[in-house]
Amino acid sequence: MIRTFVSIPVPDNSEMDSLRRELRVAGIRPSPPEQTHITLRFIGDVQESKVKRIAACVERASQGIAPFELRVSGIGAFPNENRPSVIWLGAEPAGTLRTLADRLAEELRKEGIGFDAKPFRAHVTVARSRDGDVPLRIFDSHRDTLFSESQVREILVMRSDLGPGGAKHTVLARVPLLK
Repeated sequence: MIRTFVSIPVPDNSEMDSLRRELRVAGIRPSPPEQTHITLRFIGDVQESKVKRIAACVERASQGIAPFELRVSGIGAFPNENRPSVIWLGAEPAGTLRTLADRLAEELRKEGIGFDAKPFRAHVTVARSRDGDVPLRIFDSHRDTLFSESQVREILVMRSDLGPGGAKHTVLARVPLLK
């Protein structure tokens, strides 16, 4: 069994590096830069033989969606900024991202592939806080920060291996967005 999810890669840059340094100084462990992504759907443990079926679901879900500009800006937290467990950056166009996530959910259901059915929220996780103690100044100083602008050209089916140093992500399949 392999732990899988479907995501859109987000290029890391100096604005995100600056935020990660600020989080580290505050005692919060940020996500590794090479793992910066938007999760469209977390699938969880599946047999490796299902990866091709998952990729086919991604292909069907993305039909008619051309490459698009992705904008990552602003900062927030789940469940909230007063007691954050996940620190995130916002992602736009939220409508296009939601459409992809919803279509993917429908295709996975049709294939009988289970997934985390939480409502989709367009975001990039940049850190997790175990004790919920994140200085509010971090949120205040980055509420309007533009972190990244990039072209989305593909969707990835990913493997996530959990280890003592955190998760290690590996690309299992690449699905290009076609015009």
